[in-house]
Amino acid sequence: MDQLRSRTTMVVLAAVVTVALVATGAVGLIRSLNSPDSAPAAGQSGPPGSVSSPAAAPEMNKLGKAPDDVSYTDFGEQCPDVECVRIVGVALQDGSAEQGSDKATEKAIDTVFTHLLDQGWGRVLPNEEADPEDVPLGEGYLSDGQVLITATPVDAPDASAGLMLMHAQAPGS
Repeated sequence: MDQLRSRTTMVVLAAVVTVALVATGAVGLIRSLNSPDSAPAAGQSGPPGSVSSPAAAPEMNKLGKAPDDVSYTDFGEQCPDVECVRIVGVALQDGSAEQGSDKATEKAIDTVFTHLLDQGWGRVLPNEEADPEDVPLGEGYLSDGQVLITATPVDAPDASAGLMLMHAQAPGS
């Protein structure tokens, strides 16, 4: 019992506990730096599909030919996260509505979505709505099984509306 009360034993125990805490912290730090979820160091690239190399966006040709009186403009890929998306501007050419107005946006989206539905695309309703008649076309998604398309706002003077193309499922799955 006297040994447990001695100053030497207390110093040795304190040293062992301190070394154990430092070693545990160092092992945790090394593991967190080497985990796939951590951002790679500058100049290094991560594995495919990681944050440093997002999956490429679907090509614009997935939309097919534009409907009559409508033209597409590819605004390119945007890669905010793990997957890139493609933004496409939609312009009405018939002049019946002013570009950028709410009426032109709705007409452009309805024209493109109706055209794609006629081409065999399927409609995905938001929040699992029961009646498609109650949901405007622009508030859902269209899918051909590989690509999802949804309406998105765009800031371009020559575009009435915008579309965002993304993969319907994770690439390679």
